[in-house]
Amino acid sequence: MKKIEILRIESLSRAPLVIEGYLFEGSDPEAPSLAIVGAMDGDAILPLFCASHMVDYLKNTINKSKIKGNVLIIPSINHYALNIAQRFWPLDKTDLNMMFPGYSEGETTQRIAAKVFEAISGYTYGINLERRRDPTNCLPHIKLFKSGYEDLDGAKEFGFKIIHHSELRSIDTVTLQYNWQLWGTKAYSIVCPVDNLVDKNISSQIHQAMVRFMDKVGIVDHKIFNAYESNVITKKNLKIVKAQKSGIFIPAEIVGNYVVKGQIIGSIINSLNGEVVSKIKATSDGMIVCCFNNSLILENAVAFRIANIR
Repeated sequence: MKKIEILRIESLSRAPLVIEGYLFEGSDPEAPSLAIVGAMDGDAILPLFCASHMVDYLKNTINKSKIKGNVLIIPSINHYALNIAQRFWPLDKTDLNMMFPGYSEGETTQRIAAKVFEAISGYTYGINLERRRDPTNCLPHIKLFKSGYEDLDGAKEFGFKIIHHSELRSIDTVTLQYNWQLWGTKAYSIVCPVDNLVDKNISSQIHQAMVRFMDKVGIVDHKIFNAYESNVITKKNLKIVKAQKSGIFIPAEIVGNYVVKGQIIGSIINSLNGEVVSKIKATSDGMIVCCFNNSLILENAVAFRIANIR
């Protein structure tokens, strides 16, 4: 393993920002290569943990000879935001994942993105570990834009329950996934739940999925059990269930559970007198893939998302 410095930015008021990557050189020059990018947000604790755990795993668990292709892992980019638990780059509140492919003569975050993109360009495959943006718990899953460059067959090799094949918006053209794909890398975003407490069960699912993918595409020779035959979900397969009242939100079902139309899946309690003011019912048959993760909910907020494959 080689520890490489990707970028160093001096600061007048604190220690320099140093972005580092961990490079594992493969034994087979013909094997495909992989780059993994962890936390770009300052509240992306699970992506940070999953990336750092993979560094430890490749270093201490897999025999060096079993690593066939080069693997570069960058666990964290936005250290300043992580240190103060803020999502965005703290100096100007910009989103690093909206700065790609970057610009070496631009603003600070554009320069950071340019250096990172330079380091991870040319890899056969790319994995971007993302924290979900809205306040919901969700199943870990693959997110792919309908860009014309996406690799759905490759996404199925991870073995997650679902692949969210989402419409490409104009704002998505400045994300890492899109630009990676535009420049020839088969890139995938793994969406992690928002909870900033590391759930060992969820992190293990994500870790196993990445190892499974690396084995199936020939980056490592390390067998692991198969998981799910992934279902590709689009906007048409998702049903949104909104809260009809404001109050204390009590879910009756958890993410991953199957429900039927009309089933009571949650309730809303009056926060002053404790009475049930609304019962939340499933709007379709399917599996709960997202659940609001705050105990206080506002009227018309999204309480659940239910996916079906019909």
